[in-house]
Amino acid sequence: MPPTGKKAAAPSPALLAFYNAVPNIFWSVLSLGPLCVFCYQHMARPWLYGFLAASFLAYVVPISRFRHWQLSGGPAAYRQLGVPLVNRFTQHGDLINRLVRRQYPDYRHIRTRTSLGALIRTSYHQERFHLMLFLFFLLSGVYAAAHGYWKWALLLTLVNVVYNLYPIWLQQYLRVRLGHLSY
Repeated sequence: MPPTGKKAAAPSPALLAFYNAVPNIFWSVLSLGPLCVFCYQHMARPWLYGFLAASFLAYVVPISRFRHWQLSGGPAAYRQLGVPLVNRFTQHGDLINRLVRRQYPDYRHIRTRTSLGALIRTSYHQERFHLMLFLFFLLSGVYAAAHGYWKWALLLTLVNVVYNLYPIWLQQYLRVRLGHLSY
């Protein structure tokens, strides 16, 4: 707390956007790069377009269905899978928040009920996005295996788990942890 009683300066939206874009870009390049190479080099275009169309169906899944896909066992189930570790290296995660708090010690991502509601809505959007990509990666991996590209199938499966399945679980974990606050 500043000794003068004045509010500490808050980070600018541009600074927060920059800090949070870095992990997004890093993980996206690392994950989408191999997928793009495989699709460009090995996947027939009609299959590519069909898989894209099928994957976009994730956007029509109602939010109420997402609650049924949560792991049973509450936060402990997610902790056993190492989901909190993933939160260290994501947007608004532990590492990013620590970097922001070096300059702005009073910074908190969630300050009000409104920001809590926005975080929960954003978590559903991010889960839906990663579900769509999960389906596309899965279909691409099956395609790779069916055509004898076993190394590609393995790589796409591993990337799918890291880039999509864990972020899906992370969004669920955050909502489970914050659920009691939203009532």
